[in-house]
Amino acid sequence: MEILDPNTFQSSGKVVDIREAWREGSWIGTFNLWIAQEIEGRRFLLYQQRAHDASWAPSCLDVAAGGHYEVGESLYDGLREAKEELGKTYQQKDVCFLGRKLYLSDRNGYKIRNVVDVCIVRDDSPLTAFELQEEELAGLFRCPIDELIRVHTEEGYAFVSEGLLVHQGIHQQATVTVTRDSFPYNWDSYHQKMTHLANRFLDGETHLFY
Repeated sequence: MEILDPNTFQSSGKVVDIREAWREGSWIGTFNLWIAQEIEGRRFLLYQQRAHDASWAPSCLDVAAGGHYEVGESLYDGLREAKEELGKTYQQKDVCFLGRKLYLSDRNGYKIRNVVDVCIVRDDSPLTAFELQEEELAGLFRCPIDELIRVHTEEGYAFVSEGLLVHQGIHQQATVTVTRDSFPYNWDSYHQKMTHLANRFLDGETHLFY
């Protein structure tokens, strides 16, 4: 894992095992890819359901694809995560880079410090066009953006989202009840902000910034 200089968040040239980075509280680079859809006039964000045995936020709904950069990788190299986790290949020209955010969490004796590159792409494919990596995620769900906004702004609001679960290589249709507690905690209201950025992205805005 490549350590980032905490003064610039650029590569420091130092490479360590990821658990050492966590123990030391070193900053590392990560990639997030949001997938937006507009189908028959309704807008959606795709959410992966994290694996039930994940070490962090098991079973929660999270960004469609994401992970840590390997040594030597930079921004658009992170698109391999979509290929690995969702079986999808996206071209750099179709992806909108929104900026960077910081994620910090102290848990289980580790100090997690991530600099997250945030990107979004439009893909109106049916869910059956995605090939889910069972080792990393339990399912993929299509969440209407208007319903997501209500979840984040109306206390106690919930809705049912349709999607797919994967088990022993078999994809099955499923539903999940979505509440404000369905998402991993982020200090900066990450998931709520992304609903509004996704709407602007689908409106055709090109100068977007997280």
